[in-house]
Amino acid sequence: MIAQAQRRHPDAFLVVTGCYAELNPQGVAALPGVDMVIGNTGKDGLVENIRQRYESSAAPAAEPTLPTDEAVVALRRSLPVLSPDAQHIGSDSEITFLPAEPEPAPDNPAQLSPFTDNTQTSEQANARLFSRTRVQMKVQDGCNNRCTYCIVPYVRGNSRSRSIASVVEHVQRKVRTGYQEIVLTGIHLGDYHPEGDERLDLGDLIATLLRETEIPRIRVSSLEPEDFRLEWLDLWQDPRMCRHFHLPMQSGSDAILRRMARRYNSARYREIILAAKRQISGVAISTDIITGFPGETDEDFELTYQLAHELEFAKAHVFRFSARQGTAAARMRGQIKDVIKKERSARLLALNDEHSRSFRQQFLGETVDVLIEQSKRGTWEGLTDNYLRVELSNLPDPDADWQHKLITARLDSLIDDGIAGSYVAR
Repeated sequence: MIAQAQRRHPDAFLVVTGCYAELNPQGVAALPGVDMVIGNTGKDGLVENIRQRYESSAAPAAEPTLPTDEAVVALRRSLPVLSPDAQHIGSDSEITFLPAEPEPAPDNPAQLSPFTDNTQTSEQANARLFSRTRVQMKVQDGCNNRCTYCIVPYVRGNSRSRSIASVVEHVQRKVRTGYQEIVLTGIHLGDYHPEGDERLDLGDLIATLLRETEIPRIRVSSLEPEDFRLEWLDLWQDPRMCRHFHLPMQSGSDAILRRMARRYNSARYREIILAAKRQISGVAISTDIITGFPGETDEDFELTYQLAHELEFAKAHVFRFSARQGTAAARMRGQIKDVIKKERSARLLALNDEHSRSFRQQFLGETVDVLIEQSKRGTWEGLTDNYLRVELSNLPDPDADWQHKLITARLDSLIDDGIAGSYVAR
């Protein structure tokens, strides 16, 4: 993309930022056409750096510039306090929401998601984030884990979180401006411990938001199984909590989980999923599964397949292992051939199609609330709280702007990866 930008606009001032720039600034600076390199920690000063460059010279300097060590240290010291006009709780140098180097995309990306996914352009993602439908609030950044396949801790730093009071204030502000739903996000959200009181956790944050705000919906993004506390499930008895968990399984083989340096085993993962299904009626549980991890034998894969078969996920994002430069897994012996990865992925994708259809089927005939997201091919579509994508073609005035409205619909029939519904007057 850098090379393409340089070819299309050779006279443009080209700045590279994000995870790639943070991980390998010297390598990025050496790329043809790059004028400036700013890592994640320097994003807050990106505009000012560009302005200073133009003020000091009629034309950009020939050599790319890197932020000084002193500037990087200063930016890393704290999480800046946002002004009241800030659109997003994470739009600063330390907590960002659009990584420049996305994680590998799954073989079966979702068509409509409340989370920013890797199939979206930055423009599309911003449009989704800043709509009046929902707002993603990044309340935590960084990660203290060192999963052997993941580069995130090396470019995002250690775990750190915002205070509960700061999050409550932002949610209250979003309620006043018309938002219907917030999504609590973080690089390692389950490791949320608020600034000022490390004894509190994500459950305390959610309980406070339910008590002190009137946001109609609260959705929680991806949670790591090792952090999940079963007592949190009691909070989902409140109808404002969206009945959806995304809990990455990654593998059903304890041997592979150890090679991944995951901090749970298959028995603990099974316990969490079964407890959630038992306590929360209609809950949707989605997951991530990596197949073809180095050293994964046929027996390891079968354990993964059988656990996924048992737990019947509403949605499984299937990833074929892709080595990331700088990770331990990229250097491991026992790398799996692509043809084997594809075969294993195909089996998991077929299982996902079966389970996804079965999950949606059980809700046909029910009347539910749908938060309208967008218009598409003459129909309006949106999400239920438990992650069902619903298309409606019988709204009273189809030419009106239904976006961001919370409406009632009856679920009629299955379509693609969603459900066709009918508008029901309140």
